[in-house]
Amino acid sequence: MRICIFQSSGENGQTGSTQPANDTYTDPSKFTEQHIFERRWITESSVEEQIGAALAEKFDMYWTLPRGRQVNETTELKVANCLESLNIPFIGASSHALGKLVPEEQNPDNDDKGLETASRHMWRFAKPLLIFPQAGSGQDHMNGNEYLVLVVAMGSTATSILPERPHTHSCAQEEAGERLDGKLSTAIAHQTRFEIYPALQKAAVEAYEVAQMQGCPWCTVKIRVRSDGALGVVGIDPRPDLFSSKVQTWEDATIERGFPGGHGALVNCAIVTCQMRYGIRKKFDHAVEEVYASWSQRYDGAVETTPGVALHMCKFDLRGSILDLGSGTGRFGKVLQASRESEASFSRDNSLIGIDISPHMAEIGKRQGIYQDIRVGSIQEVLPTMPLFDHIVSLSALYHLSPLEISFVLSSAFLKARKSITFGIDELSTTYNEAVRKFGPPYDAMEGQNNVEQMKSYAVPRGWSLVDETRLFGWKSPNTGVEIYTTVYRFEHDLSEL
Repeated sequence: MRICIFQSSGENGQTGSTQPANDTYTDPSKFTEQHIFERRWITESSVEEQIGAALAEKFDMYWTLPRGRQVNETTELKVANCLESLNIPFIGASSHALGKLVPEEQNPDNDDKGLETASRHMWRFAKPLLIFPQAGSGQDHMNGNEYLVLVVAMGSTATSILPERPHTHSCAQEEAGERLDGKLSTAIAHQTRFEIYPALQKAAVEAYEVAQMQGCPWCTVKIRVRSDGALGVVGIDPRPDLFSSKVQTWEDATIERGFPGGHGALVNCAIVTCQMRYGIRKKFDHAVEEVYASWSQRYDGAVETTPGVALHMCKFDLRGSILDLGSGTGRFGKVLQASRESEASFSRDNSLIGIDISPHMAEIGKRQGIYQDIRVGSIQEVLPTMPLFDHIVSLSALYHLSPLEISFVLSSAFLKARKSITFGIDELSTTYNEAVRKFGPPYDAMEGQNNVEQMKSYAVPRGWSLVDETRLFGWKSPNTGVEIYTTVYRFEHDLSEL
């Protein structure tokens, strides 16, 4: 994609594509080569004129980014207001969030003046939002150990990354039971990783929702932990210091360490989330749904397949809960059940939930009696809203997704899978797509992507390994006669880290 980045140059700064002198700024191009980024510097006095000029250049996406620690919220707010008034899809903090920013040095709740790495501007709660316990939630101030949690929007929901302490002390010291500042008891310090961290992550997402941060691609949530274990959310920063071009910020270190796929996937997830928020893919999704509605009753008999790919996927350990992406008429579930010694052993060892874009296909899948439920909707919309599963699988169902959406689905899957991910990725050729286009709408929506290269370039998260990559014959298109090959990718989680 060709992406326009809007950044404030200051009232006396330069405009257009020329960089202001001696500037340190955020730069996504340092973190991914998948997109082309072009910067447009904006001054407060001519926001509408400069944005109009950028819109005339017909970029694929627009993105508002702060200039690192050089802050001009007034200009940023005007840019957000202008884009929102024009209904232009953009990545960046919403006008709602920017309008609530309070300088940290003016924040009466700030009792730690030595934070070098914390964000300096914060959307502040008038009273701490106590998550647990509820007693005493009417207090105006809260002391305690401070944590920062990065929250990332994923479609209509949000996920939180591992918490960080904005101190020079390491988490290892804290987990060893040291009293870092006299506020955290030894008992709580010993519980930090396994009990406090999940509570902090849950509190951060709740705060994101309470503060109505939807529309912001990411934010930092500041939380304090009292000695009695109470968690108080004291602020939210909708402008985390990401994509720093000069030094590695704690936010960038957190993404590198804790977000599946790293910065490249983070950018792709922000783009896909923006597209979903503005309904950019709705027309395409509806066309795909329409085609499957017309095919649903004859799909299994019309598509010439061999069980080879599904059987190959089923040879791995899939005991436990399974989420099937693009479950359709239930083909994977049927092969999985048949591969077990008996229906009783299948019922004992497995629970199976599906996601499918077509209500007609989902209804047929439910009738098999193999799936406990099949959720209707696009994979990229439904997957982020699902709970954790032991295994996530997909059999020849992801070719409708763009490379950006594949990246989004992979990141979502790594966030939702406890043990393994097994995807069968179809290699759709130019010959197949040219033949499909000749059928016209809505059938031309079946034109697909060969996402093998996207799978290979995706940065496998820490703690996960690619244990299998096998290419097999997948299926033969009933309308074009083209044979499709499928590559199976199997990722497994190091269970010692669970």
